[in-house]
Amino acid sequence: MQSLLKSLAQKIVVLGLMLLMVFSSVAPSYAITASRDKLTSQDKIDRAYQFGEGAGILEEEKQESSSAKQIFKPEDKANLKSVKESQATDSEKSLVEQGKDLLEKVTGNKK
Repeated sequence: MQSLLKSLAQKIVVLGLMLLMVFSSVAPSYAITASRDKLTSQDKIDRAYQFGEGAGILEEEKQESSSAKQIFKPEDKANLKSVKESQATDSEKSLVEQGKDLLEKVTGNKK
């Protein structure tokens, strides 16, 4: 009976330590996200210049754009539909399409 209680106590300790590790890793990532969203545009530019001059210039351009107030969410990825719609609005041919046209012109084969 005593060995059963000892085994149960060990399992509870291990489970508790695992939960502690999981919750301790979640809190810092939330803190970083929350603090990033509270920065002003000038703070974001200054922070970008700390990484490098190119990053600072890119951040200045981003802050001047109309989408500067939108918060980027990594889970919002471009899907195939939005990519095709953006390609349909572009009047210029892509590099691949230009290559296909050139290949057809050189070989004389039209598909």
